[in-house]
Amino acid sequence: MLIRSPKELALFVMSQRKALKLSQSEMGGLVGLQQKTISLFENKPENIQLDTLFRILSAVELDLNIVSKKTSSTERQWTEEW
Repeated sequence: MLIRSPKELALFVMSQRKALKLSQSEMGGLVGLQQKTISLFENKPENIQLDTLFRILSAVELDLNIVSKKTSSTERQWTEEW
């Protein structure tokens, strides 16, 4: 998924949390964060600290993958045969 803003990231993480059937408290408990920290991220993601973001992503089983904007979509496609 292409995410271009803190709000888009927060919405994606929140949808993942809900798909895993986790409350904000349960999600925070998995990585040692308070419920209010999860709520703050979901509502004002632009103020989150980077280390907190990685803990939140870990709680909902997501990884961060960064791709250069200069890489065309065809260059990113799998070209090896099985």
